[in-house]
Amino acid sequence: MKNINVYIIDDHKLFVEGLISLLSDDADLNVIGYSLSSKEFLNHYKSQDIDVYLMDINIPEISGTDLTSMIKSEKPNSKILALTMYDDFEYVENMIRSGANGYILKSASIEELTNAIRIINEGGKYFSREIQDVVFNNIAINSYKKNYCYDNKIVLLTKREKEIIALIAKEYTTRQIAEKLFISERTVETHRKNIFSKTKAKSVIGLNRYAIKYGIIKKDD
Repeated sequence: MKNINVYIIDDHKLFVEGLISLLSDDADLNVIGYSLSSKEFLNHYKSQDIDVYLMDINIPEISGTDLTSMIKSEKPNSKILALTMYDDFEYVENMIRSGANGYILKSASIEELTNAIRIINEGGKYFSREIQDVVFNNIAINSYKKNYCYDNKIVLLTKREKEIIALIAKEYTTRQIAEKLFISERTVETHRKNIFSKTKAKSVIGLNRYAIKYGIIKKDD
């Protein structure tokens, strides 16, 4: 059986090194390289014989979504698996539109990840259960909005966004939220930006009012 050549694109070196160590336990998976930025990747990827790309979304210079589009335009048969911490529908939709063959969260087990790599390498698609739920819930919400009288102030917030709103309500700083949820401060800031954009809140006080009104947090939280 031919080994599957895997290439990782992610700007967190510690995560990449840990992932390489875990993937090395599988005899048929061969990590042939990695890049910590999109520009670093673009400098030499054309010379690599890559079967499956593991693509983070939030990477420096060029987003993983744009990188996916670029790879697919030059190598249409490339297999790309989004490996990220973002479970927002917008990210999932954009990656699918860009040509990704699958989408899995970094919280997944190594067994699920290796299974996804093999499925995609064989020409299949793979979306983790969490991502399937995100897509299904978005379709359900949009269908409900289309067919029924619907309060347009209610928006689709992800589980992670609701967790962050609850911590904001408790006056946690960005650093404290990052430490609490085991994510980077940059990721917290991205989520905060999306939350305020979705809810149309102008301040933390406005966000708290929104969260209480729609049951995201209790009034006495």
